[in-house]
Amino acid sequence: MAVQTSYADSVATGFSGQLADDGEHDVIAMTNDEVSAEIAFGRAVKFNSTSVATSAALPSAESSIIAGIVVHSHRYLPTTELGTTGLKPGVIMNVLRKGRIKVTVEDAVQVGDRLWVRGVAGGDPEVLGGLLPADDGTDTVD
Repeated sequence: MAVQTSYADSVATGFSGQLADDGEHDVIAMTNDEVSAEIAFGRAVKFNSTSVATSAALPSAESSIIAGIVVHSHRYLPTTELGTTGLKPGVIMNVLRKGRIKVTVEDAVQVGDRLWVRGVAGGDPEVLGGLLPADDGTDTVD
């Protein structure tokens, strides 16, 4: 049996999709309506339908209407709802509409920076629904 012989001397500040505090939050349930893509915690999602407010997908253009950010939860079933990178298609997920949440961003940010949502991705580190601190032309949603 392996024995742990070293310990970190600091605690991680959090992880992507983690609610930042227990303050007031506006969270709604939405269905991952992607055909084959998983949606990772902490990613922005768009309203996938103009007639169904609970249908969500990853942003696909600068004109996408952002619904919110996917909130992490330990309640998802690893075998049927979680994939290797996020929530599988068809899974109902919690989406933060208003409140504070921890996310991973593409570039360095400062406290209070405005963020843009990646609507067109060109490769690593760019990901659909990712957040960045600057407008990237027609690739980001304001």
